[in-house]
Amino acid sequence: MTGPHRLRTMSIRQRQHIRFSLDIPASVVTRDGDRQETLLQQISIGGCFTGWEENIYTGDEFRLEIELPNGNFLPLKCRALYRFDHTGIGVRFIDISRFEQELVADLIRDRLEREGLPHDVDPFHVPPRFIDEHPDPRVIDIRQKTDSILQRIMSSDDDRI
Repeated sequence: MTGPHRLRTMSIRQRQHIRFSLDIPASVVTRDGDRQETLLQQISIGGCFTGWEENIYTGDEFRLEIELPNGNFLPLKCRALYRFDHTGIGVRFIDISRFEQELVADLIRDRLEREGLPHDVDPFHVPPRFIDEHPDPRVIDIRQKTDSILQRIMSSDDDRI
């Protein structure tokens, strides 16, 4: 895409928090008050990847409401960092407090436990940076090559998940 709705991607080197591949139901609430159910397919304490939302574009701000294990809902202010047409939207939680991050971490642990996965993980742990040792790392597989190319093309903003 061109113009204000250009495509952005997030490389492993830019991630600040570990992501968990979990299907977590949530609601997207736009600035106009429109509400749509969605699934958070990847989540960290800093952001998530959510299902396709036709009316949300890169840079748009909106609210996600996520049901917590205790039945309450956590409203999180979000910004769309990138979107893949007909696939999903990369989201950064903005103005998130440490308390809200703890609630997201508890949600992640609860979901891991319910799915029978190891749940003694620390969502606050910084993910490893596999290719930071050398400024020009050798590309050994197609995914690394693609991430490297996309990062060079799209890395002009400092928004991070």
